Amino acid sequence: AWPDAGGATGSIRTDHEINAAPNAGLKKAITAYLKPIKDQVPEISWADLIQLGGAVSVEAMGGPSIPMKYGRVDGEPKELQAVPFGLPGAMPPFDQPGVRDPHDPAEHLRYVFYKYGMDDKDIVA
Repeated sequence: AWPDAGGATGSIRTDHEINAAPNAGLKKAITAYLKPIKDQVPEISWADLIQLGGAVSVEAMGGPSIPMKYGRVDGEPKELQAVPFGLPGAMPPFDQPGVRDPHDPAEHLRYVFYKYGMDDKDIVA
């Protein structure tokens, strides 16, 4: 089930997760955009900072303001899962069965997350 895959623990920042193909492109978000904030405000957990970054991004793109609750604790994967964590790669072409346009990132995300019972709003959140 989807919740068993993890949660808002900030573990995406670990080498095992950030260097996995399904997370391609996210390393820049951690190192170039979030790390300077973390360096200036070391009291905030990575888990909270990553969630705050997502909430601010949604609002900056015209979405709703997402209220934040702080206090997440940074997590480290206890049992490393085999890459790619059951997910396809994050860079096109996306060659999953049933994907009509292998270069359409939206269709790719729907393929990945709809099987967990998520809809477009869940994917963005």
